[in-house]
Amino acid sequence: MNRGTESVDRGPPEGLLRRAILPVVVVVGLVIAGIMVVTAQPTVLFEAEGAFGPVRVLERPDGLRELYIGEGRSRQSAVYPKVPRRLVLEYTRVAMIGPALVAPDARVLFVGLGGGAMPGYLQRVRPELRMEAVEIDPVVVDAARAHFGLSTGSRLQVHIGDGRRFVEAAEPGRWDLIVLDAFSDTDIPPALTTRQFLEAVRRALAPDGFVVGNLPTSADEYAAMVATYRTVFPSVARLEVARRLQHVVLASPLPDALGDERLAAAAAAWPDPERAGFDLSAVVSGARVLDEPPA
Repeated sequence: MNRGTESVDRGPPEGLLRRAILPVVVVVGLVIAGIMVVTAQPTVLFEAEGAFGPVRVLERPDGLRELYIGEGRSRQSAVYPKVPRRLVLEYTRVAMIGPALVAPDARVLFVGLGGGAMPGYLQRVRPELRMEAVEIDPVVVDAARAHFGLSTGSRLQVHIGDGRRFVEAAEPGRWDLIVLDAFSDTDIPPALTTRQFLEAVRRALAPDGFVVGNLPTSADEYAAMVATYRTVFPSVARLEVARRLQHVVLASPLPDALGDERLAAAAAAWPDPERAGFDLSAVVSGARVLDEPPA
């Protein structure tokens, strides 16, 4: 029988099929892996009842460890233990303008420890600093030591006690920098918002010292707290924290101590991004300085 020139459709070559299917398989695999990471439950590394409710340490599938205190969902600390020079929370990077403003061997106090992310970071980037921290809850200190790599010694001393009383009992001029980090999005200790407390902070500062405060802008007390800073300190500036309802407040007993040029120069003198883990100059220049009183 004469079949003429009839052709048989055998489909695309096998190699072409493999090349067409492979990208689809890769994409599907990546999507599934992403979903698994997102939906995977964190591991509870630590849970105990603290002075102000449960204290929990969670570890995410990517190795991120987070500290939660009380019943709220706000993180108190977030650290990658294997990357100790990485400051995870944006406000902690902005707050490094405080250590940048003082001498490499300055005396520093942290009121509020949490997981100790900032002191632990500074131990590696500015090891000459003489640091102290005061934390009211011993359970939080235990969690920081066991799960966040907090290491104490001659350059970092941790005191357990009430932050306000600790500052009020200090001799005048004891610290060059005081970092007030006892606030969260949902919890603002009233005792740390008063004029009397900030006056005690000013007395405990060296005459040319600085204060760094972490303030949630969503708090009802925010405007009053900024006004109180302005009453107590001649120099006050605020830096916006990107993508957060949060400001870092800077204050100094010296008039005109926090101008744009001073902040830029301090940030430029900070260790380079490779050693510091981020570019402080870029962070400070991107955080708009607010000089006007809040509405």
